[in-house]
Amino acid sequence: MSSEKQPLVRAERQVSRRISSVWLVPIVALAIGVWMAYDTITSRGPLVTIEVDSAEGIEAGKTLVKAQDVAVGRVESVRLSAQLTSAIVEVRMYQDTERLLNSGTEFWVVKPRVGREGISGLTTLLSGAFIQLEPGQAADNQRRFVALDTPPITPSSMQGVRIELQSADAGMLGVGDPVLFRGYRVGRVERIDFDPEERHMNYQVFVQAPYDQLVTENVRFWMSAGAKMDLDSQGVRVEIGSLESLIGGGVSFAVFDGSDPGPVVAQSSAFELYGSEEDARQARFTEVVRFIVLFEDSVRGLNKGSPVEYKGVRVGTVEQVPYRGVVGSSASLLEMKIPVVIRIEPERLGGQVNAEALSRWQQQLPLMFQQGLRASLRAGNLLTGALFVDLNFYPDEPLLLTQVESELPLFPSVTNSFTQLDQKLTALLDSLNNIRLSEFVDTATQTLENSEATLAAIANASEQLSVLLAQEDMLELPSALVRALDELERTFAGYSIDAPAYNELTRSIERLNSILRDLEPFGETLRDSPRALFFDTEIPADPPIRRNP
Repeated sequence: MSSEKQPLVRAERQVSRRISSVWLVPIVALAIGVWMAYDTITSRGPLVTIEVDSAEGIEAGKTLVKAQDVAVGRVESVRLSAQLTSAIVEVRMYQDTERLLNSGTEFWVVKPRVGREGISGLTTLLSGAFIQLEPGQAADNQRRFVALDTPPITPSSMQGVRIELQSADAGMLGVGDPVLFRGYRVGRVERIDFDPEERHMNYQVFVQAPYDQLVTENVRFWMSAGAKMDLDSQGVRVEIGSLESLIGGGVSFAVFDGSDPGPVVAQSSAFELYGSEEDARQARFTEVVRFIVLFEDSVRGLNKGSPVEYKGVRVGTVEQVPYRGVVGSSASLLEMKIPVVIRIEPERLGGQVNAEALSRWQQQLPLMFQQGLRASLRAGNLLTGALFVDLNFYPDEPLLLTQVESELPLFPSVTNSFTQLDQKLTALLDSLNNIRLSEFVDTATQTLENSEATLAAIANASEQLSVLLAQEDMLELPSALVRALDELERTFAGYSIDAPAYNELTRSIERLNSILRDLEPFGETLRDSPRALFFDTEIPADPPIRRNP
């Protein structure tokens, strides 16, 4: 019996050492949980911290981070910054997103916006706001970012060139405005800021490929207004740009005729931004000769940028009106002359000018002053009153140079013909003012009274004539005159060429002429010797004949 009980006890011990199947479920669940935890830890991406100005529309555990409309992360938490001036958003990125995170990566919150480029972000009205990720091209790794206030104008992956522009005037230029080349959009304005130390505006513009090859060293940038009207000495000029520039303005650039484009510029090259195309055109003339002109005439209507012309051809530009750096231009207010700085631009006539050619101009112009070269003011536009400086030769004008203290040489001037005409008109008006018009008025009044009396007498005579013509005798006078004329006509008809009376009269006149010819010698004798009518006439002796010795 004892031997049979020992194997039974061993069997019971073996059964008691086996694991119960009840424990299999929690073990499997624990294994699955550990595997899921491991998978979650190993499959999730890095934790990114984004600083935003406002967390409007961002919810922890719900707001997604997208790149090219593909979810690459989710917001885990949202809290205030330590300074309480912004919000800190922690985003858990998905697996294999480390390559998207570098110093060139940009984040911004996508929500409905209305700007110069139109309306964007309308899809977020239904799905809610999300954070947009624009991957950068840098090789480093970064985990902390500052979100942009607005979406970037150009993607960081877009090829092109970025240019820095500087201007003393902000104008109407804004972020997102177009960059135009001959009216065609080739880029955008990306950033605008003001430098308080230098006191000028800084603009960053982006010109996309392949148009970045157009940005060379000799290009000029200027503000292009949507609509512009200029009233100057050249007349009235109206410019209307594209619809986009008409709404918000823009920046234009070009290489002007006669200039070499030069090589293509590098990234972040700096250029000056001019206020208008005309200012940009004038800036290409760098080799100039400056003079001071003292004008006796009024300079009202003469502005900076007005042309300097010689016989209708522009050779320079007015640089400053009036010039403050002249001492001794006038001894009194009555003798004051207005100093104006002009610059002669030889490049307008001969293209590129080197230092030697510029030196020749500086030497030749004073010699032309001796020959009568003078400057005067002319009216360029009678409608606006704009003036320009005209250069011409006046050989009869003496060369009078006022002694002034200035670093610039003096250009002689003359009074223009319009001022002389104005002076003559003023003298004429003064003479007319000295005339006693009251005497003329009295004389004219008396003349009118006499004229009225004369007209009254004429009217009276006309009435008497009308009464005379109304009598019966005067009414019969025309018929009597007609009868008299008929009788006279019949009388003259009897003395026509073919009438007998005309022939008889002709023969009588011929006989009378014959008698008069016969009496002509007798009349001559009586004229020479009246006594011959009663005494005989002595015949004078023949004159003696003289012979030559």
